[in-house]
Amino acid sequence: MKLTGLKLTEPLKAPAASGLDAIEPLVRPVFVSDLHLSGRNKKTVLSFLWFLKTAARRYEELFLLGDIFEYWIGDDASSPAEPLARALRKYASLGKRIYLMQGNRDFLLGEDFARHCSATLIQDGIVVEAAGSRILLSHGDKWCTLDADYQEFRRQMHDEAFQLMALRMSVQERIDFAKKARAQSKKTKTERSRAVMDVVEADVRRDALAAHCTHVIHGHTHRPAHYVCDGYTRTVLSDWDLDDHARPRRGWVEMNSAGAPQLVLSEHFF
Repeated sequence: MKLTGLKLTEPLKAPAASGLDAIEPLVRPVFVSDLHLSGRNKKTVLSFLWFLKTAARRYEELFLLGDIFEYWIGDDASSPAEPLARALRKYASLGKRIYLMQGNRDFLLGEDFARHCSATLIQDGIVVEAAGSRILLSHGDKWCTLDADYQEFRRQMHDEAFQLMALRMSVQERIDFAKKARAQSKKTKTERSRAVMDVVEADVRRDALAAHCTHVIHGHTHRPAHYVCDGYTRTVLSDWDLDDHARPRRGWVEMNSAGAPQLVLSEHFF
């Protein structure tokens, strides 16, 4: 299938320089990350579309905190994501607010696609207010600081000049680059320990306390859990994979009656 998509806004703006760093207080939010949507995980795609039609309607704000897609080479090659865009527009038409954050897989996701989805792009590290608390939101990979090689790679991928250069390449050139980067990532991932690929709590704590936040919500590590730390809580989102027959999984975070983040996990399609 030939990849097509949106006409990029001129003058061209790097996704790393895009997104809001502040939004109005939240009413009843839900947080999701690491969907890794692609044409290869159709059950996962269908499960999330069903989530938008059902459980997500209980909430007023939907946050997708990165790695929404398995890969993203630019808003001008977004045609495979059109079913999701339509579903998000439908969700927004109900009066819901949608916020998108870039992850390590979809760091080229920009404001053009966000607008196409009736959504708003937000920056990694944004602080939001909900239930009287300040919450620090992140994809989470910036805190995996024990992995020096990955952090160097991340700096390059989030460099504005690099992103502008990439978006000026042809779609096919970007596809070829993404394939090479993905192959290298798979190779090096097998050589890293789980500890190295996890977040460093001291780095999370530094950012949480500096932002005067009582809660932190992030994804990336695929290790859903809720931690009560010194001065704040840290809630890690689940990845979604309903195509993994051995360990199907999905999850989200909502605010409980006490006004604190609560992790919801499910292995069921519906």
